[in-house]
Amino acid sequence: MFDLVKTLCGIPGPVGHEDAVQDWIVERWGGFASEVRRTRVDNVLAKVGGSGKRLLIMGHADEINFMVKSISDDGFLHIWPYYGDTRGYPPRWVMPLNQPALVLTDTGTVDGYIATASGHVVGGRDDPAFKYSWNDWFVDIGVASRAEAEALGIHAGCRVIWHNEVKRLGAHHLVGKAMDDRAALAIATRAGEILAERDDLAYEVWLASTIQEENGLIGASSIVDEIELDLCINLDVGLVGDIPGPDKRDFPSRMGDGPVVVYQDMSAHYSRKMSNKLVAIARDQGIPVQQAIYQNYGSDAASLLKRGVEVSLIAFPTRYTHSPIETVDERDLQHCVDLIVAFATNGLEKQS
Repeated sequence: MFDLVKTLCGIPGPVGHEDAVQDWIVERWGGFASEVRRTRVDNVLAKVGGSGKRLLIMGHADEINFMVKSISDDGFLHIWPYYGDTRGYPPRWVMPLNQPALVLTDTGTVDGYIATASGHVVGGRDDPAFKYSWNDWFVDIGVASRAEAEALGIHAGCRVIWHNEVKRLGAHHLVGKAMDDRAALAIATRAGEILAERDDLAYEVWLASTIQEENGLIGASSIVDEIELDLCINLDVGLVGDIPGPDKRDFPSRMGDGPVVVYQDMSAHYSRKMSNKLVAIARDQGIPVQQAIYQNYGSDAASLLKRGVEVSLIAFPTRYTHSPIETVDERDLQHCVDLIVAFATNGLEKQS
């Protein structure tokens, strides 16, 4: 699982520029799936096997990023967020400063750092009321002019991601960028490989890797135009309160305590029937499981629910979401695989 997560998280795939991730998905899923489709908008669908009602296992390919909005005369890249900003300044929930960056151009990538003025030159701005504006943040790519930056293929509209390699921390933790949602694609990939070898599937099982989830659950909304579906298990990061700061009354889940079955978030109320069945199967199979509801959160599953598909959400507990150091527990990821395989072979109608 570590190698799978490290590989997937290491592929650049910002919102609207997920091509490289989807290329990898098509090749890897093509190794075990009987059919792989790449849609017009670049979602990827793969048929694993089985028959009967169609069950989709879904994760998204895109990751948090910034957009180049302009280039200074001295070659610094001014950035804006990937989403529709209504605040006019960077929110507290994203903190990319002093991180290695990768700028994606039409022909390749350019290394840099996401930076801001610091240290002695800002001593006079040490004001408790100070807050950053978007123009305080920029990307330094080591050039001295706009012309040099443009010669590298950089222009307004290029994406910028933080670029941290996944590493182990302690015995079980994996730390790096883009766990949201590449760890989900790692789970879906491993589950697909296992299910492709089984002859006792309760459904016709499909996998999906979607685009532009971070930009408003956009990519998943066209999935049902490509394939008729009955059920969907969506995979995404889970919110935990096991670090200093969050109120544990709001976020009772913990890393290492197993997959989180989510009943409700800001985007949807998920199928109570499916959610309860997932919990029952987990307990019957000895798989650790948690239950939760979330605020300030949404998932691709809501897009399918709007199109008439019964949906559930399995989340893998994740610390420091929307940061360069998203942290997961490798055991939780494996338990997500185990739960998906158990559900796909037991079925919603069978008794656990």
